[in-house]
Amino acid sequence: MNWWVVMARGDSKRVRRGGPIIAALTLVSACGDGTGPEPPVELPSAIAFDSDRSGNRDVFVLERNGRVRQVTTDPAFDGSPDWSPDGLRIAFYSDRDGNTEIYVADADGSNPRNLTNDPAEDGHPDWSPDGARILFHSNRSGDWDLWVMNADGTAPLNLTAGQPGDQGFAAWSPNGAQIAFHLEIAGFTNIYIAQADGSDPRAITDVDAFSGRPAWSPDGARIVFQSDRGGVNDIYIMDADGSNTRALTRDAALDGAAAWSPDGRWIAYSSQQPGGDAEVILIRPDGTGRTNLTRNRAFDAWPDWKPLP
Repeated sequence: MNWWVVMARGDSKRVRRGGPIIAALTLVSACGDGTGPEPPVELPSAIAFDSDRSGNRDVFVLERNGRVRQVTTDPAFDGSPDWSPDGLRIAFYSDRDGNTEIYVADADGSNPRNLTNDPAEDGHPDWSPDGARILFHSNRSGDWDLWVMNADGTAPLNLTAGQPGDQGFAAWSPNGAQIAFHLEIAGFTNIYIAQADGSDPRAITDVDAFSGRPAWSPDGARIVFQSDRGGVNDIYIMDADGSNTRALTRDAALDGAAAWSPDGRWIAYSSQQPGGDAEVILIRPDGTGRTNLTRNRAFDAWPDWKPLP
């Protein structure tokens, strides 16, 4: 059995399930026509996120001009979007086939296709910097492991077979040489870094709490992550070797699923007030400039920045 920290509408708790618990937070358009006010700050690029503003969880994109467009329209759950390095496609996971699988679609939502097509649970895709491969986590081996496949879904490979604990939410380093991920052992979750082939894993956090869902800065020097070490999920930042850890948020909200902007100037994350909806929030890496980006009564989550041209 696997334990994940779950952030969901009106709820945040540890949930025990046989399938993957992949934290997802949802969204709503500012207006019924998909338009909205201009963003409160100048965005370096568009942001994909998932939202329930359509009545179920779908993938949306917030453009730099504030327009929100819907990417997926399937009645199933679609979440955790990840842009391809060329910005032409979006990978996501969906249960439209009865269990969670990795899908990819063109950036306008056309040509959706199932990449994994396995009876196990697959989730949280992350595209390699060269666009050739996709990381994901899966329980197809019986445990939660990190897997990698070609971008067309061929040649799936278990990177952490036989390693203790449950691994998940992996992210490529900007140069593609390493991966960061979280590993749960004995009820506690910490962040590890390994070589791109899964070898030489080493812990860079060591606390009796949840520390997970890492994301690299564009220069590879820092990692942003979420942790409940202070009693509630907050956003933290540290150097890539695990040193100089500091909190970026300290409030009653449940903060998580952080992503670094491609120019390194902003971090987007999901924030849920107790018992309320979730929003996509911006904050600078020094902790200043906190700005509510979505400003809508919906559950908006899992932001991912479109790469710069």
